[in-house]
Amino acid sequence: MQMILNELSLGTGEVHQSEAVRILEQFINTYSKAVKGTNGFGRAVLTPVDLNSLELTKGYYVSQWRNNTQDRDMLRRFVNMCDRQEILKVNQDEAEVTCEKGNGKGLLAAYENESFCISFVFEPYWSMFEIPCNYYSLERDQTFPVCVYNLSNEAQIEEYSSQISEIRERQILGISTPRQLLECLEELFPSLIFHQVARNQLEEQVQVCHVGAICNKLMSLERYFSKWDGERFEEEAFPSKSVSPQSKRTLERFKKEHTFEFPEEQVTVSYHMRYTGNIPGRIYFHPANKLKKAYICSLTTKLPTVSEPKKHI
Repeated sequence: MQMILNELSLGTGEVHQSEAVRILEQFINTYSKAVKGTNGFGRAVLTPVDLNSLELTKGYYVSQWRNNTQDRDMLRRFVNMCDRQEILKVNQDEAEVTCEKGNGKGLLAAYENESFCISFVFEPYWSMFEIPCNYYSLERDQTFPVCVYNLSNEAQIEEYSSQISEIRERQILGISTPRQLLECLEELFPSLIFHQVARNQLEEQVQVCHVGAICNKLMSLERYFSKWDGERFEEEAFPSKSVSPQSKRTLERFKKEHTFEFPEEQVTVSYHMRYTGNIPGRIYFHPANKLKKAYICSLTTKLPTVSEPKKHI
């Protein structure tokens, strides 16, 4: 499972330097606890901001703490975390996740990738394990309530261990590279038929940091299509409207780009699922009614669309 920094939780310059250090050390301890043992969290922290350049409180930066701290073990663990960080370029042009404290890039990435945020507790609000949010989709021009899972202290990981385990069990363990995913597609996803385009993307294009999100989305599709009767596809069966149809205008204007040839038939791909990362991540799929399965057409960036101006929430 992934941890994604919740940048909204960073300090606002209103705490004393010693308190900022305590909060930083709590953040490091939370990370260390999460990645130990069988909790199931990967060591790479995905983050929309560089951990090395954080301003902990007004005029006091993490670089100053690194240069002056006497706690060598705490420093070593923080440096290791920074070495493993992956900077996310989160695209908020098509979707936003907003909570009481604002619009968050980390919240958006955590929700769309079915992952966890990790937060600094500069205020009690960020101690919640489940952060109530609103997800706005430009494609649907709709806003609906969602929940983002959040880690903020060591005790919380113990308190919610059963829920974390349940979430972990819903995800695919042991797959960390595109090559590993490619090698077990048929075994893990017998109800999904992968186009050569999707296979080539796993071979050459998919980044390691996106593998977890792609696995989660594919497993969600596998659960649905393994029980599908081949009749009407129910996009509303997926949580929080995570499946979006391609618009009629887009399919008319860019029919060639959305058409894929399979041995059984030629299809114009009709649905997609989003994930967030260094690309506008999309998994394009099409219900195969006769086979009672789904065609998986593309796994990386979005196909051409008819752009529409963004509407206000």
